[in-house]
Amino acid sequence: MTNLAQERMAIAVAGIAAAEHLLEITTTYVKEREAFGRPLSRLQHIRFEIAEMATECAVTRAFLDRCIEEHANGALDAVDASMAKWWATELQKKVADRCLQLHGGYGYMTEFPVARAYTDGRIQTIYGGTTEIMKEIIGRSLLG
Repeated sequence: MTNLAQERMAIAVAGIAAAEHLLEITTTYVKEREAFGRPLSRLQHIRFEIAEMATECAVTRAFLDRCIEEHANGALDAVDASMAKWWATELQKKVADRCLQLHGGYGYMTEFPVARAYTDGRIQTIYGGTTEIMKEIIGRSLLG
């Protein structure tokens, strides 16, 4: 029980790293993949999706950086660790889903890293405490 915050932070860091990596893979893919005679990256919807994911990853990274600093100083509490674990792993799942969609049919083929990340990343929201458990910890702290 004494290392739960650290374990949850490790899971959160793995989650944001995976999300950022998927975003990088997908950004490269949409620049190279053509549809209707031009790269996917020229389509406004694709740019919006990439922009949203990049922003969500950047905000999550900033929160995790703060939590890591608190942990290094011995000040990270169970609530912030739970928030970090919940948010980063759910973001990983969300980014994987959106990246798979942007890859189209290729995104569903297990030869592509996006398909593997989509299935492999699902466990992140379960081990170390499910998302629902993280919300319970946070809610109890706020509502006493």
